[in-house]
Amino acid sequence: MDISCMPNEVLCRIFDLLPWSNRKRISLVCSRWNEIVNSDRYLRQTKLVLYNYSKVQFFSGVEEELLNKQKVIEFHSSAMLDTKELLLTVAQSFPSGEAAVECIDLFLRSDHEQLFNLVISNLPKLTWLKSLRILANEALKAYKDGLPIHSAILEKLKLTFYQNTPCILITPRLRSLDMVIRHANDMNVLRGVSGQLRELTVNFQSKDLLVELFLCSFENLEKLHLSIENDKYLPYIVSPSAAITWDDIQICTGSIGNLRCLEVVDKCNMLRHNYLKVFVYAKELTHLTVNYIHLDSMVVDFITTFRNLQYLNLRGCSTTGEPLILDLPNLRELLMPYKHYSMLPCTNLNHLRTLSYSSSQKNHAHFVQKITKTFTNLETLNLLNFDYELSSDSFKHLDELKFLKTLTIRDMSVSNQIFARCPLLSTLRKLELKTVVTEISLLTYLPLKMPHLYKLNIENCFFYIISNDHSSEHLSFGKLRERMPRCRVSTVDSTVFTNEHYDQNPIYIPG
Repeated sequence: MDISCMPNEVLCRIFDLLPWSNRKRISLVCSRWNEIVNSDRYLRQTKLVLYNYSKVQFFSGVEEELLNKQKVIEFHSSAMLDTKELLLTVAQSFPSGEAAVECIDLFLRSDHEQLFNLVISNLPKLTWLKSLRILANEALKAYKDGLPIHSAILEKLKLTFYQNTPCILITPRLRSLDMVIRHANDMNVLRGVSGQLRELTVNFQSKDLLVELFLCSFENLEKLHLSIENDKYLPYIVSPSAAITWDDIQICTGSIGNLRCLEVVDKCNMLRHNYLKVFVYAKELTHLTVNYIHLDSMVVDFITTFRNLQYLNLRGCSTTGEPLILDLPNLRELLMPYKHYSMLPCTNLNHLRTLSYSSSQKNHAHFVQKITKTFTNLETLNLLNFDYELSSDSFKHLDELKFLKTLTIRDMSVSNQIFARCPLLSTLRKLELKTVVTEISLLTYLPLKMPHLYKLNIENCFFYIISNDHSSEHLSFGKLRERMPRCRVSTVDSTVFTNEHYDQNPIYIPG
């Protein structure tokens, strides 16, 4: 088929696969291709990444007209960023007020300060800019008195400074902030805008500064992601904050009433008994993530405080193996702690619709049966990271989940007979198999056991043909599609291996 006969939508998809330098060249082929590459519809879906991709030639053709039309631009560290050609193009485009850029990413080293200064100084003139990300690996020498970020319409900001960099935000419409806290100046930035934020993602690399988070006011905050790590490779010195009392944090506790989503990832074990209780004042919380925390009775009491909770994520948490009682009448989705040995005793969880579980038990059939008895109204079941292969009788009680629509098996091997011994799953609509080792004969049972399946995703799976009878034929993916014409079968990075002596090469499954 002549490529010139293809509709514009198809050509647009093809051009998406090309690096930007090649798109520039194909735009010279004909006027139609030039219009596609430079159309507003096309530019909204692409990102112009300016870095040393193909040496000096890469920047030829990055003209003012192109820069003015681009919606997303990334300036990435390279030796070529401060070329006169690029600096001149930016200097012509950004101050004019005609640039349509909505998102700018700056990933720079200190030796790119010419470009950095040029972009920062023109932020007020970028009248469509909604999102800005700055990652500075080194100190910015020109901003000893403070890096000014001035934009009347900026809504989303992400800041990461490896060196101590004072920053001044003049951003009245800022609603979403993503920050890494390493230095006291970073906390000063957060404190200055905390009252206007609706979403905050904060990663504390300096544990000494964590306590200062609870001196901020968050009257408009709806979502908080708080993570605590320890970056031992960076040479910085932070003076410990003075001890604070409950009276000192009343501004914080009195301002978090609008918080709906709280995500806590504590890899330093700091929050468990010290600061978690601050968040009990967020009485309307509906989504809670608590990762890498030991689930003792205090933490469980903290979780069950939130009676309106709809989503609970306990991934990465450790337990003592003792039963934990959860009483959350409105919970809809639960992600269990990794390798929890005993079934979690639960009350008032009849409304649970989604369960993600990892277990080290060898008796999977008994384990799955316990799930069907405890969570009777499940619609989605995700089985993850099992230490042992899912045995052939694992699913013999699965039909007891009368509302089950989605089943995911991830990061484990699966017996080829698991679906042969599986009962009829008439309600199942979606099956996902990821990182699964099994025999190709597994496919034979899917049309029989899941007659109403409409979506089958198989990703990064290894299927084996193990047979001494070379005359037997195994169901291929083509035949599977014929038998299940209403089901969308998708395979990504999956391979079929054969043990036949005359065929030493694996068979690659088409996507």
